Amino acid sequence: MHTTDITTWFLQFDAPAPQPPKWPDGAQLAEAEVISPELSQFMFRTVGGPWRWFSRLSWNYQQWLDYLTQQQVRTWLLWVKGTPAGYIELLKHADHSVEIKFFGLLPQFIGQGLGLKLAQAAIVQAAQWQASKIWLHTCSADHPSALKNYQQAGFVITHIEHSTEALPQLNDSRLLAADFVYSALAHHVEKAG
Repeated sequence: MHTTDITTWFLQFDAPAPQPPKWPDGAQLAEAEVISPELSQFMFRTVGGPWRWFSRLSWNYQQWLDYLTQQQVRTWLLWVKGTPAGYIELLKHADHSVEIKFFGLLPQFIGQGLGLKLAQAAIVQAAQWQASKIWLHTCSADHPSALKNYQQAGFVITHIEHSTEALPQLNDSRLLAADFVYSALAHHVEKAG
């Protein structure tokens, strides 16, 4: 692992709730209403891989399943022409605040004007979930336009933290999520009897 200095910005939505975005032809947002560790892990790894999201790389199937069933988590997928293009994961906390926990686009859909629309959709969904406040955090290791995108959507910085993090290199085998794959196979084999 390589250590690097990271700036983390915590932001809160501070604007009137937007209207649901108008998606381009062939694009639609749909909630993933069936709990699926495979789907959530795939989106986390695929969207976050280029930005070295590492917080859940070591999670096995049961950890994903527990998180998705024991927390107030909702997930939406953005589809473009039948292909998953991005996702939103919202987490409702005990204080009824809603955190945009994870958010982003698959690499082939970046730069098409979908990021701001997806951020607006996340705000709409969080507001409809009766959020006492809507917040998120992003960092300097994320997409270079992430902070600007959130600010354009109406978020304001509430505080900033600085740290040194050990980020996985792009050749780190954990990015392949072998532990998750093996634990998912074992889980399904055990359930099949």
